Amino acid sequence: MNKFETIYTVLKAEIIEGIYNDTMILPTEMSLTERFGTSRNTIRRAIQVLNDEGLVYSVKGRGVVILESTKIDQMFFRVGNFQGLKALSSVKNVETQTRVNRFEELTVSETLSAIISFPVGERVYHVERVRVINGKAMMYDSSYFKKSIVIDLTAEIAEQSIYDYIEQQLDFKIAASKTVLKTETATTNDFELLDLGNNNCVGELENVVYTDKGKLFEHTKIRYIPNEYALVAFEQRKC
Repeated sequence: MNKFETIYTVLKAEIIEGIYNDTMILPTEMSLTERFGTSRNTIRRAIQVLNDEGLVYSVKGRGVVILESTKIDQMFFRVGNFQGLKALSSVKNVETQTRVNRFEELTVSETLSAIISFPVGERVYHVERVRVINGKAMMYDSSYFKKSIVIDLTAEIAEQSIYDYIEQQLDFKIAASKTVLKTETATTNDFELLDLGNNNCVGELENVVYTDKGKLFEHTKIRYIPNEYALVAFEQRKC
């Protein structure tokens, strides 16, 4: 995990726990720099993630203001959040678990290429994982990773964190993603894998991810229970 991600995780947990409720303002950049023994730029990157998640916003002359908490602050993923399920691990009273339902190596066919945009003949890892939150199967993802880029991937790595593996073991950086959100009628597979209850539809997030050299290396579809899982984008009005 990068330094700014560690700082973000600590500050997010403190915000949720109400550590700063008396002032509703984060400590100054200088204070945080001294506390975490890092640069101002690293602190700013951590604060930017908090801002993107709608937890804080910066006010010129006042500092970083903490927004009053709401119910949707407690369990959501920020659109484009590369940490995936790990984003919930810092939220109070949330237990997460990943179950690898399928792990296989495939050659991309013409049919599959039309879906995931990988070249025909490309060798890929196909990973299907069920995400359990507080004991309930709330989402699952079906992912394809190019074997030539995400080398030596295993089911054991997929059960932990593929992105941690990439950041710590491989020689490229995760740079950007494109995301499409929609709602779909629930399929037989959705009912088998998710605790859908009375829901007859699911939310779907389709995500393609690029390396720092502009190479597409991942195509993922996440299916989730729509009334229990939120994808949030936060915008700050420019004054």
